[in-house]
Amino acid sequence: MKSIHVFVAGALFLISSVLLGQTPGDFTIQIELLTNKNLDALYLADIDLQNFDTAEDIFAITVNKNVPNEFKNCYFYFELTRNNEAIIKAESELFTIPASFTEKTFTNRELSSGFDFGEGQVAYFHSVNLTNATDKLRNDILKSGKLPFGVYKIIVELRQQSGEQPVVGRGEKILLQATNPGYLQLVSPGVPAGNGLTSNVYTQYPVFQWTGNGLEYQVFVFEKKDMMQTYDDIINSQPNWTSERLNKLSVQYPQAANAIPLEFGKTYYWIVRMYSETSGGEETQDSEVWEFSLVDPEQSANLQSQIVREDIMRFLANVLGPKVNEVRASLEGYHLKTIRFNGEEIRINQLYEILNRYKGQSFKIVDFIPPSPER
Repeated sequence: MKSIHVFVAGALFLISSVLLGQTPGDFTIQIELLTNKNLDALYLADIDLQNFDTAEDIFAITVNKNVPNEFKNCYFYFELTRNNEAIIKAESELFTIPASFTEKTFTNRELSSGFDFGEGQVAYFHSVNLTNATDKLRNDILKSGKLPFGVYKIIVELRQQSGEQPVVGRGEKILLQATNPGYLQLVSPGVPAGNGLTSNVYTQYPVFQWTGNGLEYQVFVFEKKDMMQTYDDIINSQPNWTSERLNKLSVQYPQAANAIPLEFGKTYYWIVRMYSETSGGEETQDSEVWEFSLVDPEQSANLQSQIVREDIMRFLANVLGPKVNEVRASLEGYHLKTIRFNGEEIRINQLYEILNRYKGQSFKIVDFIPPSPER
């Protein structure tokens, strides 16, 4: 037997069965999904019809016989497809369906452990074949860690080996529609840890934001320390704060007894853990680690004023040339708490927009008079 254990991520949609048996016909086959949860993931091993030990009850097939005849040399044909391309094909041993048989339901676990139609003749699936599509699927999963987009469908046929009509009953059902693989992405505050960039936060109670498609989320915040060299070092250290499990995509650092206050001048790591439902139970996925530095807003105001002053001087140097030194001297000691343009007070970001409009262009300066001192 070729083992199968591949992770499948996506959203499960319960779509009504398409019954393609004869109408009227000898047999009717109906497929029903047994899970009552909206699964985010599924293991193909759970529907491996030779894998009874680890399989979960995922689906059931109900076989109805519409005529009083006996049917010999019958067998089940099973197929799992992705976008109508077969991934798994399986056939059972031959069995007889007695004339007295009318209806029976089999779960996928019962099909894999042996089944009968009421006369004690137990049959098993003896042939499970993996198509080339499965190898391609594995390669895709190795690249991304998740199943590619697609529609996954179960097809079950009741066939007769020696009969006028080889297929005497057929049913199919969409098992999984993977339209959005499991993802988790941090948004703010901060930047990915270790990438050389810095990100400053000016409040001790930042709001943490992320995107994801799990059921619940949990935020962990850690103080950055010298001994933290790897992801495991971070995740295995004592967090400053661990949130409750949340069903939303943002949360603010609390003023609470279970949260160590964040301190200005220190750097912090944070991650989000996402919880998802799978056919094998609940699973978790951790985000990448982000970091941010906590800066006292009083100190940042003076630093920001200095940065803006230097930007203005660089801009005026391009416009005035050597005369910019006179302007620099006349502005010595001024604070850029108030900026006016054409007599109207503007914010720093508006000043940057104005400067950008003038960059790279030529203008004739008719007169330039520094403004009256405002301290």
